Amino acid sequence: MGLIFIGRIAQAVLALLALRIMTSFLTPEEMGRWSLLLATSSFFVLATVNPLGMFINRRLHAWVEQGKINRYMTYYSIYLVLVALLAVFILYVSNPFYIAVPGMPLFWVGSLVACSIIFATLNQTYIPALNLLGYRGLFITLTLGTVALGLIVSVLLVSLWKPEAELWQAGQLAGQGGLAVIGGLLFFRLARAHKANQSDREGLLLSSAKMLSLYTFVWPLAISVLLTWIQSQSYRFLVQDVIGLQALGLFVVGYGVSASLIGVFESIVSTYFIPSFYKQTSSENRHEQALAWREYAGAMLVSLLISIAVIISVSGELAHVLLDIKFAQAAQYIIWGALAEAARVTVATYALAAHAAMDTKKLIVPNVIGAIAAPMFVFLLVSIWSAHGVGMGLVLAGFMAVVSSHFVLSRSFEIIMPWTKLLFAGITALALIVLAYVGHAVVGSSETMVASLLWLSGMGGILLLILFAYLKPYIYRVGG
Repeated sequence: MGLIFIGRIAQAVLALLALRIMTSFLTPEEMGRWSLLLATSSFFVLATVNPLGMFINRRLHAWVEQGKINRYMTYYSIYLVLVALLAVFILYVSNPFYIAVPGMPLFWVGSLVACSIIFATLNQTYIPALNLLGYRGLFITLTLGTVALGLIVSVLLVSLWKPEAELWQAGQLAGQGGLAVIGGLLFFRLARAHKANQSDREGLLLSSAKMLSLYTFVWPLAISVLLTWIQSQSYRFLVQDVIGLQALGLFVVGYGVSASLIGVFESIVSTYFIPSFYKQTSSENRHEQALAWREYAGAMLVSLLISIAVIISVSGELAHVLLDIKFAQAAQYIIWGALAEAARVTVATYALAAHAAMDTKKLIVPNVIGAIAAPMFVFLLVSIWSAHGVGMGLVLAGFMAVVSSHFVLSRSFEIIMPWTKLLFAGITALALIVLAYVGHAVVGSSETMVASLLWLSGMGGILLLILFAYLKPYIYRVGG
């Protein structure tokens, strides 16, 4: 666990450094364009690739032990190329009717979306697969290498040419692509050590039974993740004409601060507990699956509550340290981002119960509710409260998705919630917010960089100590 914490904290430092550097080079308007580019790429990835990646994670150990992984990963790579070509075709055909990223040449949009589908996906397939096989050191090293190389190339491109969103994203994809190649080579080499036997030629063919199993698992996920995209990212296209690219850029940056920080703690927990979760859920026993989900949910949701409390407590300091002065107004959106991301992580945690039982159809209803609620609330509230209305709409939709997830999944699966742990974590979270409020009232606001860093260091240290105390029992139970 220590290696994962150190690696993920290092990754967080690099990612936050990248955010600071990025906001130094790009204007709020360029950040708005960058957010639209990411939303366009993620639309195709979530709709066509992400569900297949989840299926690979679910079956990875079995394929490696049976010697089938090489053939299946070859099929996967071919599929990514076909999806990339399809995405480019759709973008060019739809461009006369709707421009996905205003002010960005279509050639750049198509090229970056295609490269994202291939390079970013392979990076997020091979490198996490090393962690699933138990090679945590390699996983952490390659993950850090991806962030570092992407940052270096992005800075070089925007420094030597123009500070534009497309050049920054090109640098990010260069880092992801380069480390994807290294990660893939290492994965295939190390996977041989886990192979229990050589499968025959017939076993490697995509039989109708295998395709049916794949289709049954994937199609509900494809619908649910596409609905998730509508809930979490479609607002960018909806409000760009109402509040403008500059305001959109400010909101996305403020939201992004919270999303980055919550993503760090989400990745720390999932990196350590996901391999154990998938191993335990390989059993067909529903009660064992429920117990495995309780361990994962307890660790994830406890971490989430504490992390949100700290982010809310130091939102001003976070903006002061992490963002360039021209993005100072983005600080007011950090809290909205924390609350909306909390809902997203909670829904994703519930979704793993359906993954464990291989019954992903149960994910559709909660995502339909979130996908309908988010655009509706955002559309109604943005005209009244501008960008704050976007935040309110996303939070309300997220809350509805959480409630519906619990209601739908608890009727079909044995959902065992760690209520006692969550209660104590909630009390701790409230205590942290009160502590920060009193501290600000006594000491005053952090108007200098040094004061902000001191506040962040203190609260960050408290956060890590509390998280370790809460997660320690879970670590021991999963064999840490």
